[in-house]
Amino acid sequence: MNKTLSVIIPCYGYAHYLGDCIESVLNQSVKADEIIVVDDESKDNTKEIAEKYPVKYIWQKNKGLSGARNTGIREATSEYILCLDSDDMLRPDAIKEHLKIAGENTIAQCGLMYFGNQVAEFRPQGATLESMLKANTVYCDSVFTKKMWEAVGGYDESETMRLGLEDWMYFIELMANGAKVVTSDYIALLYRRHGNTMTHTTTHPKWNEIIDFMSKKVYNKYGLIADFHKI
Repeated sequence: MNKTLSVIIPCYGYAHYLGDCIESVLNQSVKADEIIVVDDESKDNTKEIAEKYPVKYIWQKNKGLSGARNTGIREATSEYILCLDSDDMLRPDAIKEHLKIAGENTIAQCGLMYFGNQVAEFRPQGATLESMLKANTVYCDSVFTKKMWEAVGGYDESETMRLGLEDWMYFIELMANGAKVVTSDYIALLYRRHGNTMTHTTTHPKWNEIIDFMSKKVYNKYGLIADFHKI
């Protein structure tokens, strides 16, 4: 039986990047079974751009990145999920290489490349639950099953996690629930570096606040003691 995959693209105010993002998915050597664009109450022409392409478009009142991802995954009909931020792109064999290593209880991780105002390549070194309680080494486009998402209740939509690091928290929860990380050296994700990223504008200034929240959550929910680095 062939593996099916849905690509979820949350978008908030990045209409000027969205076309490149969607086209990178449409141009895959192995096609996605569906592409879902979740418009998180953007004030720009996100809807106009999305509707130029063969995608499922969903508009919602603003819920933040976690909420937009959860909305898209909830509507997804495939077994596997790949979340792609609307300012990023996939290289041509990204879906093919992710699905090669994807399994029922795995987090399938390929490499990434920065482009824009910073250029660099990163290949995954693997991750365990123990290592993830110190630093995040799992990339945001890593592939997982919808069943795994359901088992942990999705991405954390709390006000604190709206500030960032939601993918780190999510992958910790998957791993606390038994998921294992598997890796490929293929550079799958083109990660756009620019001055207006959520990481730059929101996450870094609130880093310690987010880390404190995550530490309390993993202890209270899973009995795990984290050693997250502070800045």
